[in-house]
Amino acid sequence: MTDTPIYMKRYTKRLIIFLTLYMLSLFGGMSWMNGANPPGQTIAALLAVLTALPILGVFWTIFRLLVEINDEYQRFLMTKQIVVAMAITLGIATVWQFLNAYDVMDQGPQWIGVLWLAMFGVAGGLVRWKA
Repeated sequence: MTDTPIYMKRYTKRLIIFLTLYMLSLFGGMSWMNGANPPGQTIAALLAVLTALPILGVFWTIFRLLVEINDEYQRFLMTKQIVVAMAITLGIATVWQFLNAYDVMDQGPQWIGVLWLAMFGVAGGLVRWKA
């Protein structure tokens, strides 16, 4: 049995930190917004940005892992996973927007970043299954 590479340990630690910050900011911000005294528009906008920052940290964590991987084959698989996730996400967004253009649906995907993260997970299985 081999030890977990140091870059994966750093990736996991960063991911846990950013996702914990995300959950805290999301639940805290939404609780405040849905409470008895919701904040004004300026504070609500600030809360929205503060909630988005940890997700940006997750994206940074993924791309930082790509830089830190010292095994060329693993780096190739990670790059392929990122590209496949992007292709699936862009495909979904494109179809959705044309459904919008033809008045089949009212609006397009609002959570494109979350959609990409989900597709990143799906792509990981696809890429490694075919590896």
